[in-house]
Amino acid sequence: MLVNQLLNSIAQVILFTLIPFLWWLVTARKQVNFFRWLGLTKPESNDPRKLGLLIIVAFLICLLLGLWQLRITSDVSSSNSLYRGLGLAALPNIIIFAFVQTALSEEILFRGFLLKRLMAKFDFPIAAIAQAILFGIVHLAIALGQVDLITGIVIAVYPMIPALMIAYLNERQAGGSILPGYLIHGTANTISGMILAYA
Repeated sequence: MLVNQLLNSIAQVILFTLIPFLWWLVTARKQVNFFRWLGLTKPESNDPRKLGLLIIVAFLICLLLGLWQLRITSDVSSSNSLYRGLGLAALPNIIIFAFVQTALSEEILFRGFLLKRLMAKFDFPIAAIAQAILFGIVHLAIALGQVDLITGIVIAVYPMIPALMIAYLNERQAGGSILPGYLIHGTANTISGMILAYA
């Protein structure tokens, strides 16, 4: 199971990085390094203590929202459902799933690529809201056919709030680095996965 999880995770990261990479090749290869263009750089902040505090606050909000969402959507089948009831034995798979398959691939695609490209065309608030809406729609699309209207709204709206907070944190507080959002996303997903592992 662990090897399959690792291979699936690597495949998803490659897939989610392919579109940004091709876009960079065509539009920005001569101007900037791919990793800098994507935001895979060390966070830059005039006030590292403030950035650290904001990361902690954003993480706690994301975690609380995630726990609320888990409670409301407990009967919805999701990728994390694979680990239900497995306890501590699921931890290696959950870490790979949380930090590689979901957090890394989604932060690359949504905050590293989509948000930054939208910011080149629109003001930050419009770009941030647009990427958050698309992020929510993707999460809803995964659950279509399994949920009623209210649960569907929760599934769509829940990821929009962290997407907005992470966009602000990355772009306005961390110099465009997607690493703070990646850390928050991966850690929150790991905790949610472990909660399901003990359900």
